[in-house]
Amino acid sequence: MRAAIRTGLLGWTISFTKDQPHPVPQDSALDPTDVLIKVKSAAINPVDYKLPRLAGGKIVGIDVSGVIEKVGSDVTDFKVGDGVFGRAFGRGSLADYTFTNMDEIAKKPEWLSFEHAAALGTAYLTGIQSLRAGNVKKGSSVLVIGASGGCGLAGIQLAGGMGASRIVGICSGKNFEFVREMSGIEKADILELVDYTDEAAMNDFKEKNVGKFDCIYDTATGSGKGEDYVSTMIPFLTEKTGEFVQINGSPSTWARGFAGKMPPQRKLIITEQKGKADLEEIVSLLKSSNAKPHLDVKPFDEKSVNEGFEQLKGRRTKGKIVFKMD
Repeated sequence: MRAAIRTGLLGWTISFTKDQPHPVPQDSALDPTDVLIKVKSAAINPVDYKLPRLAGGKIVGIDVSGVIEKVGSDVTDFKVGDGVFGRAFGRGSLADYTFTNMDEIAKKPEWLSFEHAAALGTAYLTGIQSLRAGNVKKGSSVLVIGASGGCGLAGIQLAGGMGASRIVGICSGKNFEFVREMSGIEKADILELVDYTDEAAMNDFKEKNVGKFDCIYDTATGSGKGEDYVSTMIPFLTEKTGEFVQINGSPSTWARGFAGKMPPQRKLIITEQKGKADLEEIVSLLKSSNAKPHLDVKPFDEKSVNEGFEQLKGRRTKGKIVFKMD
């Protein structure tokens, strides 16, 4: 079958093959809680090229959508023929077939395409878990750093669906129209955007917003070009109760996060597995606000896989890169 695989001594090179063995040979039984999926679409994330083979598995990719072809003996919520979406961590999603645990997927609603569903796995699970860690609820004020990227846009859409009354996104001014269009937020007074390339605009924002945010969702710090918004943005949290939630950071931040020793009012989010319930909540929130991921859809072939990862590494994309298998 076709697949994008990790090659080289440690698996840092991503290569395309047409000869990858089927993950579940015809006469083999699945683990009782696993399902076999014929992949329809798969999305990629920076973690896909950052993980070596030992951590990420031979086949690249986590986010997936497709149709179930086989179920394990303990699987009761899904049947052969169901359209599903979610994650196949360690098993790989950039392939014609993959398999995953039944608790890592949810049924795909009819109103959501396979391409859009594939984009929800990592970015939107991270988003909803981060906003929940930030205690976002109806009436909350939320600041999203990196608002035009896959995780940032997910954060804005989900915060809107969760009832936040003030949402501020920081991104380049050239992406303002894109973020507004994709936000799913109809009331103009709820969403504000700040251009980080405009020094005067950033200074004005900083002067007026000390102590104003219940949650700051930082999707940009540590994303590859030395960004660090933590020290400059912490003052904008509400005193004592605000939460600064980040999804990346320096090696020392990761060490503190894993040790459970993050400073007060700061949290580092590692996306939790077995996210079926969260996936179901995500599609409910998106439907209520009529929002969907923004996609850059590519065919699944060697040229497009190479282009997709170069684009992702160069941070030249808005929203999510998705490969369509058919």
